[in-house]
Amino acid sequence: MGIFSEELKIMDRNTVQLMIDEMQDEIDGMKELLGQKDKQQSQKDEALRRKEELLLQKEEKIKQLEKRREELSLT
Repeated sequence: MGIFSEELKIMDRNTVQLMIDEMQDEIDGMKELLGQKDKQQSQKDEALRRKEELLLQKEEKIKQLEKRREELSLT
């Protein structure tokens, strides 16, 4: 009976280790996916920042042109 009991303990320990390994693989996969999503978000943030900068430049150009138009209409 003792050998059977010892074998069950070994099987239980192996099963627990397998479950831990599977969970660690899942966690590693999630971390990798999160890293990819973070990178994508950073790229989107940078693209948005560039678009906002371009918009500000265009708004400034519009102001300059409107001022110039006013100057020309006064003369």
